[in-house]
Amino acid sequence: MNLRLLIFAAFLLHIVSVMAADTSPPGTSKPLRGDYQIYGGTLSEMLPPTPSDKKVAFMVTGPAAKDLFLQIGPDVAKENACSEANDYRERRRGDLSCVHMKGEGYSCYFGLDLKTGKGMHGAIC
Repeated sequence: MNLRLLIFAAFLLHIVSVMAADTSPPGTSKPLRGDYQIYGGTLSEMLPPTPSDKKVAFMVTGPAAKDLFLQIGPDVAKENACSEANDYRERRRGDLSCVHMKGEGYSCYFGLDLKTGKGMHGAIC
């Protein structure tokens, strides 16, 4: 009887691991979760957008943020990170910054200047 239970548990574990694995072919679109904010001024002093000053800041969360975090590594040095917390990890590449905090998961930030179309930071420390 214990052997049957062990085989059943192993089968369930295998099914769960297969379902959790990303088996989509490369280049396949995936869902995206996050938020955005359109503003004028700066990230630290946001103003209403105007025709000559409008920007957008994006925050991506969930599996997409985890994928980005894993792709842009390595972590920034603790002394250059936005937090000194032990459970905080941060990675940056150009205008893209991603963080991981235990219990809160992954999030990535980037922005665009809507007048010029150029990339910019989407968050500040």
